Amino acid sequence: MLFGALALTVSTTVTSCKDYDDDIKNLQEQIDKVTSTNPVSTEDMKTAISSAIQTLQTQLQTAIDGKADAKAVQDLLKTVEALQTALENKADASTIKTLGDQITALSEQVNSIEGTLNKTKEDLEAKVADLTEKLAGAASSEDLKKLADELAEAKNELKAVTAMAENNAAAIVSIQADILELQKLDGRITALETFNQNAASKDDLADYVAHSELAGLVDDEVLELLKDNGSIAKYVNDAIESQVLAEASAINVSIKGVDDKLATLSTNFETYKQEQATAYQTVTGNITTLTTFKTTIETALTDGGYENFAAVLTEITTIKTSYGYCATKEVFDGKVEAYLADYKKTVNDKFAALEKRLTALENQIQSIVYIPEYEDGQVKFMSYFYDNKLVAETEPIRMKFRISPATAAANFVENYTPSFDGQEIKTRAAEIYHIEKTEVDEATGIITYTLSTSTDKSYAVSLNLTAKDQSQNLTNISSNYFPVISDYRAVTGVAVKSPNELANSILYDKPLSVIDYATGAVLQITGTDRAGHPIADEPMASSVNTEKFVVTYSVGGTDPESYTIENGVLKLTTYNDGSNGKKVTPKATVKITGTNFSQATTFSDVTAKAASADPEVSSIIAAIEFDGTKEQVADVTVTYGTMGGNTDIGILQAAYEKLPQENFTFTPSATGGVTLRFKANTTKNELEIVVPKGTEAGTYVPEVKVKVSDVQNFTLKPSITVQVTAATYTLVYDANLTSGTMELKPNLTPIAKPASLNFAMSIPTLFTNYETIVEKAEAVGATVQFSLKEEITGVSIVNNVLTIDKTYSNPASADIVVAAKVIAKNTAGEDVKLVAAKETTFTLTDVSGTWAAPSSTEIKIGSDNLNNSFPLAKDFKWTASNGKVMWKDGAEVTAGTDWGVAPLGIFGFVAPTFELADADNAKYVILNKNTGAFSLSEAGKVLSVSKDIVVNIVAESRWGTITGYGTAKAVTVKIDLSQASGI
Repeated sequence: MLFGALALTVSTTVTSCKDYDDDIKNLQEQIDKVTSTNPVSTEDMKTAISSAIQTLQTQLQTAIDGKADAKAVQDLLKTVEALQTALENKADASTIKTLGDQITALSEQVNSIEGTLNKTKEDLEAKVADLTEKLAGAASSEDLKKLADELAEAKNELKAVTAMAENNAAAIVSIQADILELQKLDGRITALETFNQNAASKDDLADYVAHSELAGLVDDEVLELLKDNGSIAKYVNDAIESQVLAEASAINVSIKGVDDKLATLSTNFETYKQEQATAYQTVTGNITTLTTFKTTIETALTDGGYENFAAVLTEITTIKTSYGYCATKEVFDGKVEAYLADYKKTVNDKFAALEKRLTALENQIQSIVYIPEYEDGQVKFMSYFYDNKLVAETEPIRMKFRISPATAAANFVENYTPSFDGQEIKTRAAEIYHIEKTEVDEATGIITYTLSTSTDKSYAVSLNLTAKDQSQNLTNISSNYFPVISDYRAVTGVAVKSPNELANSILYDKPLSVIDYATGAVLQITGTDRAGHPIADEPMASSVNTEKFVVTYSVGGTDPESYTIENGVLKLTTYNDGSNGKKVTPKATVKITGTNFSQATTFSDVTAKAASADPEVSSIIAAIEFDGTKEQVADVTVTYGTMGGNTDIGILQAAYEKLPQENFTFTPSATGGVTLRFKANTTKNELEIVVPKGTEAGTYVPEVKVKVSDVQNFTLKPSITVQVTAATYTLVYDANLTSGTMELKPNLTPIAKPASLNFAMSIPTLFTNYETIVEKAEAVGATVQFSLKEEITGVSIVNNVLTIDKTYSNPASADIVVAAKVIAKNTAGEDVKLVAAKETTFTLTDVSGTWAAPSSTEIKIGSDNLNNSFPLAKDFKWTASNGKVMWKDGAEVTAGTDWGVAPLGIFGFVAPTFELADADNAKYVILNKNTGAFSLSEAGKVLSVSKDIVVNIVAESRWGTITGYGTAKAVTVKIDLSQASGI
């Protein structure tokens, strides 16, 4: 009952998810009370035991009466034993009540058996009596036998029933003993009740128990508890502790199930709270937004001139009335769709027109530019004439143009008509240049025309493009102008220039030894150009069709029968000792078809000889200033010399340059890995020597073996010395230098009235990274030094400052070159350049001044003025670089307004002098060489013929050329004594 009440409490208190924590707390408190202060009452226990005793006594009486079968008795005994065990194990009332219920059930079963036994026994006894009676009166043996069998069967059944009752005797004794024990337990419980009633008024519980009817019922443990004034409730509680705890455990299991459900509820509740918090934030945000809307609307109402929403609604009503078609969505949508359809059509039409125009723009050329094939940008048509007859002319020439945008090339031929026009003529271009072929590269936008011409004039030409269909928005456009040169040569001679023309030997002991004159041969023209100027050995233009120039090869000389020559290839007739020393003179003859022209070119005599060892050519490459931190290279010069020499490679330069690169086998130096290789992108087998990173100082000899032919090889073995392995230093010029050239202008001091001249320049200022290089150099014990490449009088470098004074004298006109070097010491203590010298050339400018002469430099002497003296330098003047005159009318300007001292001395100049151009005329004149005063001598005064005498005014500047002096330095004196000077 108690545990049922607890279960009910749990089920009724868990009412909602919000207060489940309190419910669990309350439930736990109730369980604590059950296990500590609310034990099962003795009344409950006594009632259960009394019920069990009564039931057992009833069932025992039934068993004693012999009315229960053996199985029922055994079940009853088991029930009693279970009850006894439960009592001994301090079972609670609930357990005892359950056992009592079982006994009651058994009692009902015994009662049922009792009825069956009674009825069976009575029936059997009656049956036996009846059969006995019938047996006595049986008439036949068959009836007798049948009755006897039935009687025997009835007796057996009666015997079995009687035996069943007898067999219950032992069990009844055991049941009686159990009843006695139950009666004892009942007495104890009664004593406990009495104790419970009296315990509250007894101060000394232990003394009470020891001298009362309970003295024999408690053990020492209880007495100890009583001595400590313990409560009897605790004792009773301990008696049922096991069952209570078992029940509590079951409750806890149940509660745990509830707890799991509550945990799920808790999780769901947390989710609910989060959802509610999010919803709350959303609502709060919406409220904030609505508040903003409200503020905005109120502001808009005020700014829009509305007093309130009513005014807005009034205006809406007005609008609705004016635009009634907006009253319904269907009508409004119809209006909108109709408008959009019309608008879409308009837009589509405009887009179609725009797309058409864009397509036209893609095909419309914005610019067209000629792409020159050669550096001079010229297109050259060349013709050759012999005896006033055209014998060769340039093949049609291909000319390229780039059009922009390149997309316009897609339909170029369909859209444009090309023509070429020269700016100096009025006729149409098509009459001058004929377009043989048109090629269009749509990817690059390059158009190539192949042109031919019959004109012998040269023009500045442009390409004109005319749109074929103006309706396509295509514009006409012209390219830039470029020169198209039509030139010709009048041929008087043609020579064959062969790469092997100097070959002088062929190897008779090498059957593959031949000399090829035709491969690489070109025709050289002698004659006149279109201006009539002579030309000699001019290579024929490569673009010219030379099919009328027929070249044949032949041999002559001492032993022509020992050689054959076919297609320009010379061979021995027989390769053996018998051909040794055989000599021949090869030649090539040029004839011009359709003319009587014929000219032979004779090559060097060729002599057959035995094969010799392949030449090994050694050369020394300038020492390399190597820093060791990176790969460095140096050029290799190949010595070609003449054929057959011992100091060259044995073939001519042209033949060397045409050798296939697979014929070159490179071998590095024995140490250091220094090697030879081809220069990048070379087409002439140019070589360079490679010094790898980290190479140590020393001399290295790499080599390359070259196969010329199956019978000829040579080996190049250049040597190079690596002088220094150090850091890299590179001086970088300042931006005001051009190719290492610096203009050095004079400083005249003072400025107003100069009295001196000064030239000075701080060399380090010419290099943008001078300070960095100095720092690096000093870190390895090196220095940056400046020096003159060549010593020149008046030029010096002191403390890195270049100075030039007025003693400057440079008769050889050598450049003033200053070399900047980074110098270090090698292991021998010698100066070694870490990098190649950086040279700057100084050019003196605005120093020598300007020379000016009068408009007329002629003086006439006749019969009327033959006794006069004439100043030859009148109106001649020499002006300094500052614009002030230094010398005029034959005399130096003195110090004064413009000069602080006599000016010529400032610059180190001397006054100009006067000299006769022809010394033989000295007998006719009297000439003051310093002032230029001129008069006739007595011999001159009697000249019977007219005579021109030229006098040169000699002015010199140590600084260089005097501007304007070269063409205005002479005065001509015309003497004609046969008439007056004015005639």
